[in-house]
Amino acid sequence: MMLLQRLRNETAHNHAAIESQMPLLDPSLSLEMYRNLLARFRGFYVPLEQQLQSWINKFWSDTEYVWAEREKSPLLEFDLRTLGQITSADDECLVLPSLGSPAEVLGCLYVVEGATLGGQVITKLLSVQLGLTPQTGGAFFNGYGADTSSRWQSFRHFLTQTAEPLDQDNEIVASANATFVALAEWLFPVETCDVSSEVVTHISR
Repeated sequence: MMLLQRLRNETAHNHAAIESQMPLLDPSLSLEMYRNLLARFRGFYVPLEQQLQSWINKFWSDTEYVWAEREKSPLLEFDLRTLGQITSADDECLVLPSLGSPAEVLGCLYVVEGATLGGQVITKLLSVQLGLTPQTGGAFFNGYGADTSSRWQSFRHFLTQTAEPLDQDNEIVASANATFVALAEWLFPVETCDVSSEVVTHISR
């Protein structure tokens, strides 16, 4: 099975479990709830993207995948400042998915990049429910804006081209699931989020 199809199929449960806990579709969503959610996302993305940047700079600095154009942490920082939310390093996640190899990085990137796809729907909801725009506190979920589709297609090409010579599809899928698990446990530490901790542990060729 092609890698992209495997990633879609084999992470579907963990992906859906996180989405089911998101308060963004709740009609009672308040500005305070939204700010708190952004702060949790920031606490995950800031340390995670620091690790991702190190790997990308080391292995893929000369590819079409330009990390400086894709970082989400600056968008979160902007939104939180705009909305008057104060954060610190004490609010950052310490239990991140393992990023010890190119395969693990690719699996993690699949989750981070895939998260941008629903952004335009969320942007419209934020406008209706909270009166927010990308300029007034909705930049993170707006992500790449009108370029979301083209950026996703570009990432898909990068992923498949980079993964092929590695021949480590199992490791990539396992890392994507591990990223979903780590994100769920950070975003919803008190919730009963049905995210499977049984990520792919067997490595076979």
